Amino acid sequence: MRLIATFCFVVFSSFASATTFVTVCYEDKNAPPFFLGSGFDVPEQRPGATIEILKSLEKQVSTVRFVFVRKPWQRCLKNIKNNKVDAVIASYRSERSEFLRFPRNLDGSINLSLAISMLGTCLVGQQGLATDVANRNFPLSLAVPRGYAVLSTLQQDLYKVILTDSQEDAYQLVLKSLVDGSLGLCKVYDEQVAGFPHSDKLQAIFPPIDISYGYLALSKDFMAQNPLVAQALWDKLGSMPLHQYYLDYVNNPINHKLPRY
Repeated sequence: MRLIATFCFVVFSSFASATTFVTVCYEDKNAPPFFLGSGFDVPEQRPGATIEILKSLEKQVSTVRFVFVRKPWQRCLKNIKNNKVDAVIASYRSERSEFLRFPRNLDGSINLSLAISMLGTCLVGQQGLATDVANRNFPLSLAVPRGYAVLSTLQQDLYKVILTDSQEDAYQLVLKSLVDGSLGLCKVYDEQVAGFPHSDKLQAIFPPIDISYGYLALSKDFMAQNPLVAQALWDKLGSMPLHQYYLDYVNNPINHKLPRY
């Protein structure tokens, strides 16, 4: 009888401590402060604020281990549609609900408090852009990387969008005066920032044209198989000092200091 009890305890302990691996797909382009570096490798040092947050989240939910893969953004979306990866970092769009699972309230609405980021996007350009906006010299030409969700919020009659392969390509077009502007991170939660490349030469036009919430969005299969794990991850994100990670990468681009948590 004692042997049976011991066996049951061991089996139960094994299940209780089982590790759930979560494969997260994110963009293979340099996109500070979210993701740093380019290509398929995940930098060991300074991987980006979003990756730092997920690594810290592992410590809060000890049975979870994240596996990071980098691919073009559209391929990440295709892979999660086909349940080949478990998670992406994405803003909510109604059409994405068909293949992504987001944290929700009891009434079915999206739970904003469990987002992994709350960031403002501004028009960004050289000095003359502010004058053009003030004088409503529309339409303005904007260079924007492919796949940016904020594109869907732009008024089509005000902006002519030129799609680029990367954020840096977009900003190079602005710096060379080939387009009027681009889009850039200008607000982290309640604090105004210059969180975009070449902020020493370019300026953001306030107020933000979009306030977006990013989420740890999960595949349908992962959510169906691990609902308790999914909720635990979202709940922990809701209690972490997430803004500090983004502000640290923006304000300390060379030597950042991660929040103590």
